[in-house]
Amino acid sequence: MSMNYSRLYFGRIFGLLAGALLLLQPSSVSAASPDVPSLDELSGGWNATSELRSLPEVTSPRGAAKSTCNILAVDNIGFPPIFVSGAAGIMKINGAEVKADRVRWSPYQVLRSATASKAIEIETTVQLAASENAVLYHVTLRNESSQSHEVPLQISLGSLPVAVKEKGWANPRPATTKGFLATIESGVLTICNPDKTLTEAYAFSIVPDSLKADEKDGVAPIQGEADWNLKFSPGETKQLYIALAVEGMGADPVATSVRLAGDGKNAMALAKAERESRWKAMFEPGNKLFSGSLPQLVTDDAAVRRVYYMSLVSLLSVCRECFPRQSRVYVSNSPEYDCTMIYFWDTREWATVFALLDPAMMRKCLLDWLTLNIHKGYAVDYLSGKLQGPFYSANDYSVFLQVITYIAVTGDRELLSHKAGEKAVLQHLNDIATYWKTQVRTGRTLADYGEAANLLECVPTYIHEVPSFNAANIWMMRQMAGIDELHGEKALANELRADAVALLPKVLALYETGQGVWDSLHRDGTRVPMRHVLDFTTIGMTVGEDLDIRIRNEMVNFVKKELLTDTWMRAQSLQDVAAAYSNRPDHGPMGAFSAWPAETAAVFCAFGNYLDALEIFHRVVNVTWEGPFSQSRELLGRESKSPARIALRGQQTYDVSSGASFAETIIRGLFGYAPDYCTNKPVSAFSDSKPRRFSGELRNVRFHGGLYDITLDAKGRHVSDPVTIQ
Repeated sequence: MSMNYSRLYFGRIFGLLAGALLLLQPSSVSAASPDVPSLDELSGGWNATSELRSLPEVTSPRGAAKSTCNILAVDNIGFPPIFVSGAAGIMKINGAEVKADRVRWSPYQVLRSATASKAIEIETTVQLAASENAVLYHVTLRNESSQSHEVPLQISLGSLPVAVKEKGWANPRPATTKGFLATIESGVLTICNPDKTLTEAYAFSIVPDSLKADEKDGVAPIQGEADWNLKFSPGETKQLYIALAVEGMGADPVATSVRLAGDGKNAMALAKAERESRWKAMFEPGNKLFSGSLPQLVTDDAAVRRVYYMSLVSLLSVCRECFPRQSRVYVSNSPEYDCTMIYFWDTREWATVFALLDPAMMRKCLLDWLTLNIHKGYAVDYLSGKLQGPFYSANDYSVFLQVITYIAVTGDRELLSHKAGEKAVLQHLNDIATYWKTQVRTGRTLADYGEAANLLECVPTYIHEVPSFNAANIWMMRQMAGIDELHGEKALANELRADAVALLPKVLALYETGQGVWDSLHRDGTRVPMRHVLDFTTIGMTVGEDLDIRIRNEMVNFVKKELLTDTWMRAQSLQDVAAAYSNRPDHGPMGAFSAWPAETAAVFCAFGNYLDALEIFHRVVNVTWEGPFSQSRELLGRESKSPARIALRGQQTYDVSSGASFAETIIRGLFGYAPDYCTNKPVSAFSDSKPRRFSGELRNVRFHGGLYDITLDAKGRHVSDPVTIQ
């Protein structure tokens, strides 16, 4: 069944008719297929550039680049530790810049198209090379008219290479352009940095009619331009390949760019094949790329299937193998900001996925983090190994959850006795679980988590004694009590349980009866109702079993009435007292961080509301025809039917690791795979057999040394006998 993808995405026919959406999926989505979908199947549709807020990114294991409104150019190019400052490859015709009319994201490329001079159709493809620090450009020009045409084509070759040893929030730019130098060598334009340690080179499959290094006002040239005067017969097509390679000393970017441009078709085919091979390996037990593997999902529910695999292809987009401190890193954001960092909070959103896919990498990350003071920053920069940013109140909960999830999934209990710095991991966990006590102000009981910068950043009232992370403290102490008891520390376990018992009523007292929301308690004694998803998700996932059914129902009703929209959700209710002052797409009222709908579905599953969870997957599948699960989607209006777009405003990034949170919820929440550290038996991971009103199968689910299949059908849940991992 053919269809106009753009119309599917931009139309507002979806509403709340989630079931009807399944009829609108392209025929390439074979819901019941046991095969992992191809990257082409997961690509987005053609979208009008003017209707988007953030344009697509293209990635590789070595780096990333961001497309622009120009039909060819990319910016935010980074192959850490090397970055390219400025837009590279701006296309013009007859001196006028060519803007892209339409754009299409794919997991391995970006396509753009436009019409020039009312006769010349232009389509461009941009990829990153398979194994080099290089951008690959392909330009196709077609004369759609019955007349001959002459096209004066120009491409600006301006960008500056920069290298850093430590990266902060923004991508690096040179403080001055002085000392950079553009030269022409054998038909290749090169740009060197002042100390000649970095060179970028542009090469072409068709020799330009003119290739020049621009000199302005007597200053040495730092950019260039390639010009062609192309003559087209009626219906004629011409193709041009360009390669931009950037390397440090000891490499030859000129030779690399010449080779890639000269064999552009094969270079692009190789880049696609590398990406596809890496994608398939993520689901192959015993593969040679990752230390683990992910389950395959088989289901007739096309929406859930697409959400699951789009969630994981979002994770593939942030997998990097170019950092000096670790052979593989899943950066939390890319490419606009902090694209060399792993955030503790963001990574917690896909802890089970991490433990399944790459347990060796996860173990190394956890040990590294525990040697640092996680109360002095929110992320680790993997160029320098240093902490970055202020303390996030979620750090303790995030790191603690990841450690016990790793052990529960892998069975690697030896980790607890392993030293991270001067202390064993077991002691680190005890310290983390009780760190909240140091945050209790004199005469108070609950931990005070500081100001907005330490919490949601953009919500000025979500401060001080917040219910969410105080509830997480109860959960951590309960978990720690079970672990300590297994290790013979019965007195310590009893103390932790007593502290949890004492803290629980203080948290529950922050509930707004009848409202489904919770209060923050400010230092001046003011209680401020927080109509925010963070309380719903964190409280629901940590102390949900302590809530009576009335409170649970009120919380669910609040989310359904005030937060969920037709195709996405808002993080904060429009009725929140601080809504007017929290206007950021990820945590405010006009959009949501990618993990918020996934976590909301997880709590629905924890509350037994499986149909509500399924409805979320059916709502959000429609946004994937634009692209991956990015840092946030912005709502373009206050109504429930308002379209949701990948956000740029508010310093949002296009690709994020937390996009994997939807797969996390499907694995843990929908299929109920939730291993418990304290019960070292398979039954602990597969105990919940309640029916879900959903049919499907997760194949090759890793648990300790075995692979299991989990099946959901009308009768409930069924688990196969294990197959030993080879």
